[in-house]
Amino acid sequence: MTPEREAELRALEERLGHRFRDLALLDRALTHTSHTNEALQDAAPHNEALEFLGDAVIGLVVAEMLHERDPDGREGVKSSVRGRLVAARTQAECAEALGIPLLINIGRGARKYGVHTNKTLWADAYEAVIAALYLDGGLPAASQLLRREFAGRLDAPSPFDPGGDAKTALQQLLHKRGKVEPTYLVVSAEQSPHRTHFRAQCLIEGAIVGEGEGYSKKEAQQEAARRALDAVRSRTI
Repeated sequence: MTPEREAELRALEERLGHRFRDLALLDRALTHTSHTNEALQDAAPHNEALEFLGDAVIGLVVAEMLHERDPDGREGVKSSVRGRLVAARTQAECAEALGIPLLINIGRGARKYGVHTNKTLWADAYEAVIAALYLDGGLPAASQLLRREFAGRLDAPSPFDPGGDAKTALQQLLHKRGKVEPTYLVVSAEQSPHRTHFRAQCLIEGAIVGEGEGYSKKEAQQEAARRALDAVRSRTI
């Protein structure tokens, strides 16, 4: 690890609020498989295995927060909020706020094709960082960050309309304007060890108006619909 890389990771430690005993673990959490592949080191560590663990830790802490807030609340409501908080879009936002995207080790070839701007990659790295926190400092270390990150998001209004459904909101708005219903196209599905990343497009009268990504077709389509909804609201379509 170069002195420059160590300095970057130490700065990230400050933002995470945790001093790592094993800084290499944090570095691994920020290493994409494309970087390992280009280095021709099959045994070199990357973050795919950590993503799976981080996803589970995030789900546990968020569920715990929701239970503490409303122990006897309806399961459906809690599931909806949890789904929003563990979605790729939310995790990508958290990653960006922490400066994680700029620290991801990614292969030159993948960077050339713009993979580093893929927000599902940011979300994956965020999950891996959470796993690194958990492995290095236990559940309290990971929980401390997640509670700080998600506390203000538990009661935040959903970015979708209405009831968290951007597709329905877009359809209703287009209907009011006398337009045909939007259509959705899933354009890619990239398989990782523990899940698939989907990318979808929202088309209005044959034109691509919004694109989205997510860990399910529904999530990717909702993100595409949200972006299309923003576009429709900002200009006359």
